[in-house]
Amino acid sequence: MDALELAHRGDFREQVLAVLRTALIAGQANADQVAAFFSLHRRTLSRRLTACGTNFQSLVDEGRFEIARQMLENTDADIQAIAVMLEYADASAFARAFRRWSGTTPSRWRADCAK
Repeated sequence: MDALELAHRGDFREQVLAVLRTALIAGQANADQVAAFFSLHRRTLSRRLTACGTNFQSLVDEGRFEIARQMLENTDADIQAIAVMLEYADASAFARAFRRWSGTTPSRWRADCAK
């Protein structure tokens, strides 16, 4: 999907989130690269996200949670591998973030989905 195609679809927040999902999986989820994708300066990206009622870090967290849920539900990847893919320092940092997002641990989430 190129920037022009994204510009004609949905709101800006959703466009950034779509780009972020891909960037997270590729290990390239930083504001400068996402801003460059939209041919914007990083500060302009920040202002536009603020106008949408969000910020870059909130979208990164949302994208990480979405990818983590999908991986826990649909793969056998261990927690450490998911943490590394989502650019966490270690599995415990990932587990803390996941608990903050969902109220439960990644292991419990996976077990509940398997039922």
